[in-house]
Amino acid sequence: MDFKPMFPSLNVLWTRWSAYHIKPHQWGGEYLIPAEGATDLTYNCAEQPGPLVADALELGRQLHMGAPDKNRLCSAFAARYGLLGLNAEKGEGSTEDPNVPPCYRPLNSWEYGEDVSFFQSSFVMLYQHFLTVQGELVPTPNPKVMDLSGLLSYRLTSGPNPQLVWEVRSLESVIRFAYASMISAELVPLKVCKNCGKVYYNTHAKSEFCGTKCRNYYNVKVFRERTKNNDNPLAT
Repeated sequence: MDFKPMFPSLNVLWTRWSAYHIKPHQWGGEYLIPAEGATDLTYNCAEQPGPLVADALELGRQLHMGAPDKNRLCSAFAARYGLLGLNAEKGEGSTEDPNVPPCYRPLNSWEYGEDVSFFQSSFVMLYQHFLTVQGELVPTPNPKVMDLSGLLSYRLTSGPNPQLVWEVRSLESVIRFAYASMISAELVPLKVCKNCGKVYYNTHAKSEFCGTKCRNYYNVKVFRERTKNNDNPLAT
């Protein structure tokens, strides 16, 4: 299943800010919010689903591994793509009241923010699903625990030539729907680098490395190990 034919002409305008930081809230919890002086940019977040999904999986991998700089990694992802729009598909209302947590402020505004623990959990869940597909994680005792689900809204226009319009309301939904189309494809374009373990996007079936640097490093490492074994045939 291919994302583009499945969602033809999908245009999801999303706002990202140039910088984010994590700030504790008076009612508890820490929120990922736009930084002071950050500027906004609106773009179509469904335009390049491949790199988007790969970056989301890589962030999930880093968080799953317990990266010490997880706050910086989350801020960098948000600066590149924006916040996820958690619960946006449910149509939950927003308020201008400055005393409520940032997640209840208008979506994608400078005041809007997301609980960093929920933000991180979304990426970890995505990566853990990827691990089950790779056969590296077995969800027991209930396999459905690792299933991914979501809401998909649509609108069918009226008139002589009705059009089916998908109404995707969040970056999180774009990531998950794009991931679903890629991971269920006959030739999965989501790869794991043979050298560094990074998740990357490449439609070439024989691709094994995320870049030239990793490919060269791996080949040199293999060459040195082979040379070492040839010099010492008794080595195990």
